[in-house]
Amino acid sequence: MNRRILLLPMLFMMLGTTASAQQTLSLDSCRAMAIKNNKELQMSALKQEAAHWQRKSALTNYFPRINAVGTYQYSSKEISLLSDEQKDKLNNLGTNLANTLKASLADRVNGRLDNLQQRWNAFTQTPQFAQLMQDPQVLAMLAQNPQLAQLLQSPNMVQQIAGPYLQQAAMAFDGMLSGITSMLDGTGQSIVDAFHTDTRNMFGATVMLTQPLYMGGKIRAYDKITRLAEQAAGEQHTMEEQNLLVSVDEAYWRIVALQSKKQLAESFLSTVQKLDSDVEKIISEGLATKADGLSVKVKLNEAEVAVIQVDNGLALSRMALAQLCGLPLDSEFRLTDEPANAQATFEAADTPDMGELVSAADEVNAVETAMQNRAELRALDIAAKVKDQQVKVALSEYMPNLALTAGYLLSNPNLYNGFQKKFGGMWTVGVVLKVPILTWGDRIYKVKQAKAEAAIAHVKAEEVREKITLQVNQNRQKLQEAQHRLATAKGSQDKADENLRMANLGMQEGVIPVSNVLQAQTAWLSAHSTLVDAQIDVRLADLYLQRAKGILR
Repeated sequence: MNRRILLLPMLFMMLGTTASAQQTLSLDSCRAMAIKNNKELQMSALKQEAAHWQRKSALTNYFPRINAVGTYQYSSKEISLLSDEQKDKLNNLGTNLANTLKASLADRVNGRLDNLQQRWNAFTQTPQFAQLMQDPQVLAMLAQNPQLAQLLQSPNMVQQIAGPYLQQAAMAFDGMLSGITSMLDGTGQSIVDAFHTDTRNMFGATVMLTQPLYMGGKIRAYDKITRLAEQAAGEQHTMEEQNLLVSVDEAYWRIVALQSKKQLAESFLSTVQKLDSDVEKIISEGLATKADGLSVKVKLNEAEVAVIQVDNGLALSRMALAQLCGLPLDSEFRLTDEPANAQATFEAADTPDMGELVSAADEVNAVETAMQNRAELRALDIAAKVKDQQVKVALSEYMPNLALTAGYLLSNPNLYNGFQKKFGGMWTVGVVLKVPILTWGDRIYKVKQAKAEAAIAHVKAEEVREKITLQVNQNRQKLQEAQHRLATAKGSQDKADENLRMANLGMQEGVIPVSNVLQAQTAWLSAHSTLVDAQIDVRLADLYLQRAKGILR
């Protein structure tokens, strides 16, 4: 007993939670949820945002660019301003100079001695020399000094006399040059060291400003292309949204129709069950045959199967609408346009006014409205304008490009002060001009390609205009046909209701057989189902006409 007392409040809470979990959704709320949760719309919005930032990026091409670059480079060899031969000469500057002086002096001394020796040899061949050698005093002197007599007879007398003195003079000269030689060798080595660059480790940095002055209209064309691309992304988003609204409306009214048919099927099942009970009583009284009872049983089975089929279709349709709205597939909800009972499938307030729909269908400016509001046309016109701008981009290849440059360059070693191991730099300002001269026809081919693509875009836009005109007229006719079917279905429903009422009265009076009653019930179900379909067709035809005119919101 205590368990029952505890379970009752919990049961009531669970029932209350289940009841509160079921929500009522209107068509507008379904549209709003679908727009909010649809993944394709979210991607379309992100594409629109990407196009917006792309336009912002293209706008920056009008402004100067400032770039900073830093570099480090290690090289296996350093830059050398002197060759190996020049380095060797500078390192031995004093030695080479002393050797040159010595060689020059030796050549001049030897030349002078040879000249003197030749003149002496020529003198010894003259009569004067012979007469001199016959002089008694000379002979007496030569007799006292045999070495002198031998020297006078030698062919190298000059060398023998001057050699010792020259050797002493050379030694003295070498001693004098040794100090100068060391000093000059050191000076040459210092020069070589001064030209040492030490560029195996190089650091560099630059800050450069580039301002486009004239790019042949390319920057302006790209700016317009990105602006048009942003507009095209917006139109694409509008198309995605309209397609989504059509899908939501179709799913919404499909559920309303199925719910109405479900109630019709349940009402029909209840009617057949009552007929089955009445026929059983009539059979027992002998006023009907067992064949009549079997016919009713068959119809009863068909009614039960129809209820099961419409339940399954309704469950699947609710899942489809939940998926479009971003709800869990097992969500429980009720639509505001669902009929409350089988006899009131659609009230007059729920169905669009017939006169209003006819006037909308006969609207003369429907095609003009579509031309002004269809997002597809605006997107195609934008695409054609983009192609026109691409033609200008291709034509810009014929024009020169002019840009202003300015910057500051740093390097280590300092290239501007003898390769010092310090940072040093300089300012630079210049103008860059690029003039295309010969491209072997590449530019004209690109221009022709761009013009052909632009022509295709314009032709495609014209083709779509023709198709939209046809589509609007077709949807106007379909709406008119749906209105006529709705009027006919309402008349058929009234007749089926009256026919069923008369059949039931006739069977109760015993003047109409059971088979006629079954036929009347079947006609009643068919008439009511046809009315539901006609009402949905009118709504969907009006929906499709709004989409064709581009005014679906």
